[in-house]
Amino acid sequence: MGAALSKTPDNPGLAVKNHVKPLPNPCWDGNEKSSGPRYLRVGYWITGLPVGRVSEEFLAIQEAWKRNGWQVDSSIPSVSKAALPDGYGLQLQDAGKGDGSLSLTGFSPCVPESTIAELQPDPTTIERPS
Repeated sequence: MGAALSKTPDNPGLAVKNHVKPLPNPCWDGNEKSSGPRYLRVGYWITGLPVGRVSEEFLAIQEAWKRNGWQVDSSIPSVSKAALPDGYGLQLQDAGKGDGSLSLTGFSPCVPESTIAELQPDPTTIERPS
C-alpha cells in the first residue's frame, strides 16, 4: 500500500485528526485579535511507513524540504517546520509513540476572510500518487 496521509493514525494510541475543518484561526496584529483575515490549517498523520523507520523518514522529509530551498526550522528535535517562499508552511511532528507517529500539518499565510468559502470536511485519506 505504501505511505499515505490519513486522519486516523497507524498507532491506535494517538488521536484521530478532526475530519471537519473548524472555523479558520483569526490573524493577530500584535496582541490584538482580528475579526478579519484568517489562517487556514489542515493536519494529517503519515501512515504506512515501514516498521521502525519513523526517525529515518522524519529526517528524509526535512532533507527534501531543504533541497527545495525551503527555510527549515528544526530547533525542537521532534518538530520540523518549513516556510515556503509564498508564506505557506508545513510542520512535521514525531509524537514519540513509535511507528505511525508522524503528523504533517499545512498552514497558510493570512487570507482575507471574504475569500474563504464555506469549508468542506477534509478527505479522510490522501493516497500517495503512483
